Amino acid sequence: MAPWRFYRIVLAALTAAVLPLSHGVADAAEKRLLVELNKIEPTGEDCRTTWVLNNATATDLVRLKLDIVAFDKDGIVARRVGAELGPIRREHTRVKLFDLKSIDCRNVGRMLMNGVLACDAEGADAVSPDHCADSLDTATRTTVPFTQ
Repeated sequence: MAPWRFYRIVLAALTAAVLPLSHGVADAAEKRLLVELNKIEPTGEDCRTTWVLNNATATDLVRLKLDIVAFDKDGIVARRVGAELGPIRREHTRVKLFDLKSIDCRNVGRMLMNGVLACDAEGADAVSPDHCADSLDTATRTTVPFTQ
């Protein structure tokens, strides 16, 4: 067999093997955990926040605790909370509420997902909070920006 023919066969075999893998990697990269600030409303002396979580990953999260920071309209930190937002099964959506104590919702200028405090997956010994943070996206349906 001529050397060029051998190289063509090897190249064709490698291409056939790599193309499906790259497609799978792209699909995995698109599967994310979305944390959406869905609603913010006054409730007595507090400000109630409603969160929608969409776990599009292939992992059941038995615990997800985020470091959430609320800033006032002047950019000053008004409140920092460790929000327990799990558990959430893979390929599911969940709604969670938590109140920002003694805060007027009209004075909340923005919200920040400051980090992941805890992230535990079903059947895993440990999941790095940084790994969870890397697969997390933020969004808002309110007039209050929510970023990371």
